[in-house]
Amino acid sequence: MPRPLNVILDLTARCNLKCVMCHFSSADRLVFPPFDRSISDDGTLPVEVFERIAADLFPRAWRVALACAAEPMIHPRFREILAIAARYGVPDLWFPTNLLALTPATAASIVENRVTTVAASIDGFTKDTYEKIRVPAKWERLLACLDLLAAARRESGSKTPRLRIIFTWMKSNRGDLALLPEFAAAHGASEIDVRFVSPTEGVDVGPQLLSDEDPEALNAELAAVAHEAVRRGLRLASFPQFESRATRPRGLAARAARRLWRMRAGLDRLEYLRYAWYRRVNGCAYPGRNYVIRPNGAVHPCNYWNADPIGFYPQDGIGAIAAGAPLARILEGLRTGRPVGTCDGCQERGFTTMYRLRSGASTRAATARLPTHPG
Repeated sequence: MPRPLNVILDLTARCNLKCVMCHFSSADRLVFPPFDRSISDDGTLPVEVFERIAADLFPRAWRVALACAAEPMIHPRFREILAIAARYGVPDLWFPTNLLALTPATAASIVENRVTTVAASIDGFTKDTYEKIRVPAKWERLLACLDLLAAARRESGSKTPRLRIIFTWMKSNRGDLALLPEFAAAHGASEIDVRFVSPTEGVDVGPQLLSDEDPEALNAELAAVAHEAVRRGLRLASFPQFESRATRPRGLAARAARRLWRMRAGLDRLEYLRYAWYRRVNGCAYPGRNYVIRPNGAVHPCNYWNADPIGFYPQDGIGAIAAGAPLARILEGLRTGRPVGTCDGCQERGFTTMYRLRSGASTRAATARLPTHPG
């Protein structure tokens, strides 16, 4: 069966940390729209609802993320959820986490149920920096959890899960970026994911933003880290753009070398070409191929969508959601260049679609991108 879908779930609306740049710094629980809807008392996605979602979507999914905006391992039945997900042989089953809730039993379950990647959010590589950002985490506990995951993988003789290090770059950890490749390699990571701290609703991250720093200096630091990471055998799962048109090589040989390096680094992948094609044809690559499901059962067409959901679990199935009027309106708006809801103004939307290109008309430029969870 073809697997065209990318599925993102939030198993819980809670976290065990209050990181300085995160919405949890000022909230104990995330409340997802519609705000009057809940399917559990404790903010967790019931396992029975997860089973329905998995049966519906996972056989057609090539990638499933078991978290997005909260900490998945604090779900009281997380190991059961892993076992359910494993039934469907999803090629890329992964989750982001702060890793601190890891136990020996959970580490063994992650390996046993063939989780592809565990993405650990670590924003400092000294005890002082890490603990100031990831409140009230302890550096020693983090290192113990990294060792625990590595031991579980080693004892089973498994190559998975791969370890990815997520690093959110901000003023308070500006210098720690340079330490990332060495730290990641030393702890058996195979990938790194670097992103700038971004504006987050309900949190004053202004003092942490790097937007007022010299962009040439930032790009130079990013470039140095990218090249050092690749030299150490790490792939760049996600990484900010650190080149400008003016700095890109112009000669044929130099351009070919750059392309080969980017392929080795993981910055140029087949899936990005597929994304670009869908974006060009449909105006956006997400609706109809991505489903984001919150702990209250609300289904969204992408992670940026903040208008009314396109369906609800458990009462709606994927058949009804995929064929329903809400998703149809989103797709029609993108196809005709008259986007609706969050799509109007989202910079993920393509500037033209094939339909609009044939007619010679142009769409409005996107002006803003909704902030995403800093990981």
